[in-house]
Amino acid sequence: MIMTGTYILLGINFLFFLVLNVILGSTVCGDIPWRMFCIKSNYLFQFAQVNQFIFAGENLYQLITKMFVHLAILHFVLNMFFLWFFGIRLEKISSSVFLILVFLLSGISTSIANLFLGTIISAGASGAIFGIVTVFTVLNWNQKNTKLLFLAFLIFIHAPALLGSSINYLSHFTGLACGALLGLIRFKMSSKNIK
Repeated sequence: MIMTGTYILLGINFLFFLVLNVILGSTVCGDIPWRMFCIKSNYLFQFAQVNQFIFAGENLYQLITKMFVHLAILHFVLNMFFLWFFGIRLEKISSSVFLILVFLLSGISTSIANLFLGTIISAGASGAIFGIVTVFTVLNWNQKNTKLLFLAFLIFIHAPALLGSSINYLSHFTGLACGALLGLIRFKMSSKNIK
């Protein structure tokens, strides 16, 4: 079974990264290895979530495009690994449509939550990925190693903070909350179908 939804999401993210970070970005943007292939500020302001524009009623599309924009190589690779790892597992027990729906709803919910942070700039798929990971965890709660996988995800997704990277914890919490809600709804619907 080909995990179509997972690879669609990976493909869109890869396309954004290839164009904005590799082709149009800066190959080297710091003196440490993980600060390579950075997005340039003009593209960041165009495709990331820039609350100042949103508040002015401009660039509302950024509420969606910000999910596919990554700042540099480590940001991208870490997010894509977890999208692949948990995406294929959630898709196996649900469907491609459900996986994409979880990604988009969790991502958009994080974009809306970020509006409460004032004039910030936000980018990345981590909030949407938190939604996928949490839905998977809820639906597999009693399965072996599920809780351990979730704990490992929480540790590794926040590891860049130890390297000096800034992390949008509100996005992560919102994605988690949205994923928990979607997971419980899916679980209740599955339970009714079994009965």
